[in-house]
Amino acid sequence: MALNSDFRQAFYNGQECWRNNDYVNARYWYEIAMQHEEYREQSVSKLIQIEIREGKYAKARQMLNANKDLNSVALKQVYGLLENIENNFEASRRYYSECMVDPSMQHKSLLAIAKLYIQTGDNQVARKMLETLQLNNNFNVQSTMGLICLEIFEEDYDNAYRLMKTLNPKTLTPKLYQHYRIFDMFLKSKLGMLREPKSSIDPNRDYMLYRLYDNSDKTLLNHIGRHLNQNLRQSNGCFFKYIDLEKLLMDARDKISNMNSNHFEVSDMYRFRLDTPIGFKGDDITSDICVVTMIGSKDIITMYPVTLSEQFDIEGMSTSKELALKRKQGGIKR
Repeated sequence: MALNSDFRQAFYNGQECWRNNDYVNARYWYEIAMQHEEYREQSVSKLIQIEIREGKYAKARQMLNANKDLNSVALKQVYGLLENIENNFEASRRYYSECMVDPSMQHKSLLAIAKLYIQTGDNQVARKMLETLQLNNNFNVQSTMGLICLEIFEEDYDNAYRLMKTLNPKTLTPKLYQHYRIFDMFLKSKLGMLREPKSSIDPNRDYMLYRLYDNSDKTLLNHIGRHLNQNLRQSNGCFFKYIDLEKLLMDARDKISNMNSNHFEVSDMYRFRLDTPIGFKGDDITSDICVVTMIGSKDIITMYPVTLSEQFDIEGMSTSKELALKRKQGGIKR
């Protein structure tokens, strides 16, 4: 019989793997830890988040519904994230608001709600919330990055760059530092200030930055072609071996030209269902795809198969010139 210390160690092992983006081993340890009541809620929450990060939104929805008995703040946070991804913005805001009953989750939930308002083009509301969160040392960096996103959507690149320069890159976590670098070089390219030589960018390690120098379809298709790897079928998913990636890219470009994006950190995402199957996500054949573009643009960075749930709101990202204009001009110009 396993001791409590064994489950505790399993949970800590899962946390370490999670931080290193090692989802295969994280899943293994969390599945052990969840067998103990003390670690069940947190482990289940992480397991569902792994499914979300791997683009298995349908499975994430199933797991959330199967664990409704937990009714925990941790799971409500995950519900809020999934509802946002699947364009159910009002439901997402409701879940995040419910999380605010926990004092330790108030600021995190406010940040998530502010990002929802960016999503829906309510820039002025988002701006006020983010400026308030800037006063909290623990959320200063993330709220400042949220404000940078607002300025980019409004095409005020000068102010976005000014805001970015208020951050100290030496104090950032590896993930936030990567976002900082992308903002830095993206904004420099918009302002005609990009001076770093192309040779200084590793196209494999810093592909998103490399695309600022090389936006050719050849480089793009080579990168997307990595998703033909059938060994990734169980985790990240893969396209069918025989699929015509050039045609798929043309179809994707045509599709997103009249869609509003789902904003995420330094990139925009478009998720939709195609008329024919395109690949695998685990053992499931899927017609669903996620197309990733550079923030505030239609410049495709990559695309890969996903599985959307039945709660996905296909109209949430449908053609809307009004929303596009609202997102662009929604803030107060200073």
